[in-house]
Amino acid sequence: MASAGHQVIGIDRDADAVQFARKHYGKSGAIFRLGDASTARLSQSDAAVCFETIEHLADPLPMLRNLRNAAGTLIASVPNEAVFPFRNYKFHHRHYTRAQFQELLAVAGWRVTEWHGQAGPHSEVEPEIEGRTLVAVAKRARPVAAKEKPAVEAKLAPEHVVIIGLGPSASSYMNLIKTLGNRRAFADEVWAINAMADIIQCDRVFHMDDLKVQEARAAAQPDGNIAAMIQWMRKHPGPIYTSVKREGYPGLVEFPLADVIGNGGIPYFNSTAAYAIAYAIHIGVKEISFYGIDYTLPNAHSAEQGRACCEFWIGMAMARGILINVPAETSLMDGCEPTERKYYGYDHFNVVLTDKPGGGAHVELQPKEKPPTAQEIEARYNHRQHPNPLMRKK
Repeated sequence: MASAGHQVIGIDRDADAVQFARKHYGKSGAIFRLGDASTARLSQSDAAVCFETIEHLADPLPMLRNLRNAAGTLIASVPNEAVFPFRNYKFHHRHYTRAQFQELLAVAGWRVTEWHGQAGPHSEVEPEIEGRTLVAVAKRARPVAAKEKPAVEAKLAPEHVVIIGLGPSASSYMNLIKTLGNRRAFADEVWAINAMADIIQCDRVFHMDDLKVQEARAAAQPDGNIAAMIQWMRKHPGPIYTSVKREGYPGLVEFPLADVIGNGGIPYFNSTAAYAIAYAIHIGVKEISFYGIDYTLPNAHSAEQGRACCEFWIGMAMARGILINVPAETSLMDGCEPTERKYYGYDHFNVVLTDKPGGGAHVELQPKEKPPTAQEIEARYNHRQHPNPLMRKK
C-alpha cells in the first residue's frame, strides 16, 4: 500500500515484530508503531486493513470497535469455517462462517458492503469467492445488539451430527423425531446426502457428484430423478459440499479434500456418505448417528463397495474417540444382525461384556443351552441372500 503511494501506519503489540518490520520494510515509506490495536488511540484514517489477525484473538470485538472509531472503511479477512474448518490450530482461536463473520462485524459497528474470497492459500482475492478465506469490505455503521446466543460465540463444530441418506432405515429417524417433537432434541445438526436434502430439514448437504456431469445426465433423462434434484439445488442456499463449484448453484461449497486428507485421512472415497463421515472427523464432531446409510440395493455385491468405504471411515472416527450410533434396521456395521452373529467362532457361547473399573472390558463366555445345528450354521454361509432382511424376498 505504501509503495502504491498511500500513507500507511502499521501497529503491532509485539516489539520484535515492529523492529523486524522497520528493518525490512522501513524504506517503503510505511510507519510502524508499537501498540495494541484494541486499546491504542489510533490516527484518523480513510480505511483500516486487518488481514490474518481476527482469528488470532480470543475476543476480537474490542479491536474491531476501536478501528471503527478511527476509520470509515474496514477491509478484513478470516479463515472460512465452511471450507477451512478449525482444527485446534496452535495460534488460532477459531474460524468463521460468512454469517458468523458478518454478525461479529455488525456487533462491532460495521456493515458489510462487499464480499470477496481466496480459493487457496496462494490464490488471488476475487469477488464473491467462497474459498478458504473470507474477505469483507465494511462501512462504519450503528452497532447492533448481539443475539441471545450470538453467532460470534457459536461452537466451533457440532457435537452430535446425524448423517442421513435415502436407505430404508431413514424411516427410523423420522419416527424418532416425531416422538421427540424437535430434531434439535436429538442432535445438533442434520447432514443430508443428495436428494434427502429436499425431503427433511437439514443443516448441511453433501452431493459430491460434479454438477456438470449431473447436468449431462439430466439432459439425457429430463424426466429422471437427477433432473428433478438439480431443480431444487439451483435454489438451495447451502452449504452443499461438492467436488467442483459450478455456476448457477449459489449454495455450492467445494469439499476441502486436501485439508481432510492432510488431517490424517487417506484418499479412499467411493461414495458421498464417506465424504460426509470424513468431514465430521475433520471438524471435530464427537458423535455421529447414521440413518438411511444402508446400501440395501438389489445388486448387493456392488453396493457393498460403498458400504465398505463408509465402514472404513467409521473405524477412523472410532479410533479418534467419536461415538457411533446405527439403527437396528441397517446393514451398516451389521446393525441388522443379532448380537450372537457378531462374535464369529463363538457359536456355543453367549459373549457377555461388562465394563472394568478404570476402563477396558471384561469378557465372560456363557455356554448356550441349545447350540445351533449344522443346518443353521450352513444357512449362515448362504451368501445368495441380501445382507439386510429388509431386502430379502419372502
